Amino acid sequence: MPTTTKPSPAPNPAPEPSPPPGRGDGPGGPPAPFAVRHRHLVSVVALLLMALSGLIGRDVADRLSSGGIVPPGAESMRAEEVLRDRFGAGRPEMVLLVRTDAPGGPGGRGIGAPAAVAAGRAVERRLAADPGVERVLSTWSAGPGTGLRSRDGRSGLVLAWLRGGDHERGKTAERVVPGVTGRFGPLEVTAGGEAPTRVEVARQASRDARLSELVALPVTVTLLLLVFGSLPAAGLPVLVGVFAALGTTALLRGLTGLTEVSVYALNIGTALAFALAIDYSLFLVSRYREERARGAEDTAALRTALRTAGRAVAFSAGTVACSMAALLVFPHPLLRSLGFAGVAVTVMAAVGSLVVLPAVLALLGDRLDRLDVFARWRRPRAAAARSTEAAGCPDAAEGRPEADGSVTGAAPGEASGTARAGASDAADGTGRAGATGAAGGTGRSGGAGATDGTGRTGGIGAAGGTGRTEVSGAPRGTGVAGSAAAERGGWGRIALAVMRRPLATGVPVACLLVLLTVPFADVRFAMSDDRVLPASSAAGGVGAALREDFPGSPVGATTIALPGLDARVPARAAELDRYARRVSTVDGVTRVDTATGTYARGRLVTGPSPSSARFLPRRSGPGGTYLSVAMAGEPGGPAGADRVGAIRAVPAPSPARVGGFDARVADVRGAIGDRLPLALTLVGVSMVVLVLGLTRRPVLAVKALVLNTLSLCATFGALVFVFQQGHLKWLVGDFVTTGSLDVQIPVVTFCVAFGLSMDYECMLLSRMVEEHRAGADTVTAVARGLDRTARLFTWSAAILAVVMVALATSGLVFLKAVGVGLALAAVLDATVVRGLLVPAVMRLAGRANWWAPAWLRGKEDRTGPLVR
Repeated sequence: MPTTTKPSPAPNPAPEPSPPPGRGDGPGGPPAPFAVRHRHLVSVVALLLMALSGLIGRDVADRLSSGGIVPPGAESMRAEEVLRDRFGAGRPEMVLLVRTDAPGGPGGRGIGAPAAVAAGRAVERRLAADPGVERVLSTWSAGPGTGLRSRDGRSGLVLAWLRGGDHERGKTAERVVPGVTGRFGPLEVTAGGEAPTRVEVARQASRDARLSELVALPVTVTLLLLVFGSLPAAGLPVLVGVFAALGTTALLRGLTGLTEVSVYALNIGTALAFALAIDYSLFLVSRYREERARGAEDTAALRTALRTAGRAVAFSAGTVACSMAALLVFPHPLLRSLGFAGVAVTVMAAVGSLVVLPAVLALLGDRLDRLDVFARWRRPRAAAARSTEAAGCPDAAEGRPEADGSVTGAAPGEASGTARAGASDAADGTGRAGATGAAGGTGRSGGAGATDGTGRTGGIGAAGGTGRTEVSGAPRGTGVAGSAAAERGGWGRIALAVMRRPLATGVPVACLLVLLTVPFADVRFAMSDDRVLPASSAAGGVGAALREDFPGSPVGATTIALPGLDARVPARAAELDRYARRVSTVDGVTRVDTATGTYARGRLVTGPSPSSARFLPRRSGPGGTYLSVAMAGEPGGPAGADRVGAIRAVPAPSPARVGGFDARVADVRGAIGDRLPLALTLVGVSMVVLVLGLTRRPVLAVKALVLNTLSLCATFGALVFVFQQGHLKWLVGDFVTTGSLDVQIPVVTFCVAFGLSMDYECMLLSRMVEEHRAGADTVTAVARGLDRTARLFTWSAAILAVVMVALATSGLVFLKAVGVGLALAAVLDATVVRGLLVPAVMRLAGRANWWAPAWLRGKEDRTGPLVR
C-alpha cells in the first residue's frame, strides 16, 4: 500500500526591513502621502490651528442672532420701516402682559382700578426710561377701542418699540425685561413679543446644547469604543470633530462682522462636525486596518487607505458641501448662515480626516489597537469564530476583518490575512505566494480547486489577481449561485438573499417608503413664532394670551402702508375710503381701520374718531397713511399668509406695502418658493456630477439620486405626521402643535440629510465599483461591497442618530424637528434603503450598472480589472 508523506511546511522567509520614513514598501517604493512624511509638522500645525480657532470663536455665542427668518428687503420689512418712521406704529418688538386677580367690569375694577392704574403707569415709565426704548403705548395711555384691554377687563397690554437692529433690540430686551416683570402692586407682569422671544430662544438653545451633550456623550463614547475597538482609535473621530467644530466656530465668528448669523448655525454645525468626523474616520481607519491585516506596512496601508477610502471621503465631502451650499441661494439670513456653517464644517471635517488623521495614525503605529476596553467581551467572539472556521475549513482558520477593521478568528500567534510562505505556483489574490491549501489575502482557504474568497478558483497554477475563472454555476453577471461562499458577513448574506428575489423585496420596501411620504401631501407651511418655545415659557404664555384674549390688538394686525397718499387732502381721502371698502371685502378680513373710519364687509361702520389720528403722520414732512386690517384666525397661520396675497392683489390708489406677521410669513414662503427650484437643481446636478466622478457609471449616479429623494420624502412625511398633525408626542417630547410646519424645517432637513445620505452612498458605491473592477460580477460586487461598508455606515448612522436624538430633546420645536428628521433619515437610509432597496435595484439593473460611455471611462476601465 503506497504511503503518502505530508509535505513539510516551507520555512518562513526572513522579515523584510521596514521602509524608511517617507517611503512606501521599500527603498524603491512610491513616496508616502504628505501628511505621513510630515506627520510631526502636520500634528503641530493642527494643534496650533485648533488653539487659534478656539481663541477667535470664544465669544461667538454672544454675537449670534435668534432671528434672520425674513429676507432683507422683503415688502413686509419695508412696510415696517414706513410705519415706524412716519407714524411711530408697526409691530412692537416687546409686549408686556399685565394681569390682576381683581374682577373687571363696568365698575372700573380690574386693571382699571386706581391701584392697578398707578402700578401700571409706574411700569410704563420705567420701561420708557431705558435709552433703547423708542416709544411705549399702554392700555391706560391709548384709551378705549385700541384692542389693548382684554374682554373680561382683567388683563391689558403695554407695547414697546425698540431702537436698533435685531441684535441691539435683543440686548435691550435682555437688559429691560428683569426690571419690568414680576409683581407690581396688584399687577403680575410678564414679557413677550418678538425681542423677548428671541432672547428666550437663545437661552433655550444654549441650555439644550449642554443637555444634548450630557445625553449624547456617554452613549456616543460607548459606541465609539465598540466600533473603533480601542481607546486611541475611538479618540480619532473626537479629534477630527473638535478640529472641524473649532474651525467652523472661528469662521462663524468672522461672519458675524459681515452678516447676520443664526444661533441655529452653531447647534447644527457642531452636531454635523462630529457626525462627519465619525463617518470619515470610521471609513479610513477601517480600510487602514484592513490593509494592515493583509500584511502591508504602516505607510503602504495608509497610502492604500487614502487612495481608496480617502478618495471616497473626498467625493463624499464634496456631496455634503454642495448640498449645504444650496442653502446659500436663499435670501433668508437663517438659511444662509446654516449654509455657511455646513460648507465650513464639511471642508474642515474632510481636511481633518484626509490630512490630520493620517498623520496621527502614522504617529500611533501599532499603538492604535491598545487599550481595548471591551477586549474581554471580544475574545469569546473571536474564539467562536476560530472554531467555526476550523470546522468549516480544516486546512486553515484565518481571520476576517470586522466592521472596525479589527480581525477576529485568527489563529493564535498568526497575523490574520497575511500571506504565508509556500509553493511557488499558487497566487493568493493579492500578488503574494500562498502555500498549497492555505488561504491568502482574504482569510479563506486556498489550494487546488479551492476558492480564494472572491468566488473564483485559486490554487496551484492559478493566476493571481486577474484572469480568474468564475465559480462553476455562477457565470459573470448572472445568478447568485457560488457567491454565497464568498460573502460570510451578515450584510453580505442579506444582500444575497435580496438579490435572489429582488422584486419580492424591492417592491414592498418602495411601497413602505411611499406610504411614509403620504402625509407630506397635506403639508401646510407657516413660520415659527413664540410657539417654538415650550408652552411653559413666559414668552409662550404671552403669545397664547394675545391669540385668545386680544384678537383686535395691533400686535397681530396686518398693516397696509400707503406712503404716497395724504389722507388730509379730501380727494385722496375719498380714494382711501374706496380702497378700504375693497380690502374689507377680502375673504377672512373682519375689520379695517384707517384715517377715514372703520370698515367691514365693504361698508363704512363708523366714521373718523379721535383715535383715527394715529393713521396720520406724526410730524410735518412726507405724508402718507396706513390701514390696520384684522383677520379671522390666529396670526402666522397658512390661511393668514394666503389672505395677504389676496390683499396685495387689491388695486391700491398708490403704491402699497403690506406688513404684519402674516405678511412676513407670506414673504418667507414666497422667497423659498422662488429659489427652491434653483436649489434643487443645483443639488441634483452636483450630486450626479460628483457620483459620476467617483464611479464613472451614469446608472449608479441616477439610481443614487432617485433612491435618496425617495428616502427623504419618507422623512418629510414623518415630520408632517409628527410635528404638524401632533402624533407621537409621547415619543419625541411635548411641544405646541400649530397645525402647520415651519417652512424652513424641510429645507434645512433636505440639505443636511441629502448630503449625509450621499455620504453613505459614496462609501457603498466606491467599494462596489472597486470590487467590480477587480473582476467580480454584479452579484458578488454588490454583496461584497455591502458586506464591507454596510457595517461602517450603519454604525455611523447609529452614532449620528444618538447625536440627533439628543438634539431632539431640545425644548425648541425647530431643533426638535431637525433632530428627529435627521435621525430618522439616517436610520432609514443606512438600513432600509442601503441594505434592502439598493441590492434589489442593482440586481434588476444587472450589467447596466457598470455601463459607461467611452468619454467617461477611466484608465482602470480601459485596461481591465485592478489587482487589489
